[in-house]
Amino acid sequence: MTSLAHNVVRLLRRSATGQSLTIAAEVIRERPWSSALFVGARLTISIAGEDDARLDDWLIALPEIDLPLSGHFVASAEVVERRANAATIELLVVED
Repeated sequence: MTSLAHNVVRLLRRSATGQSLTIAAEVIRERPWSSALFVGARLTISIAGEDDARLDDWLIALPEIDLPLSGHFVASAEVVERRANAATIELLVVED
């Protein structure tokens, strides 16, 4: 796992904890990403939560949550798949 992926997982856990939710998070895919002006990575992350209702609330709020990441910013966060007590999300992380 790259340091970026490690930091994103730690950031997601901290964010969930702030919402009284404990999660397990694992990067299942990391792909380089670039546009004409920016470079970064697209991370696909598997999330498992202890409480389905709180996980729902956190996932719904995730696109609007400020996720401060040194030297980078989370440009987008999207739920790709939702299962009982689990989800797969995709984050676009861009170098600042």
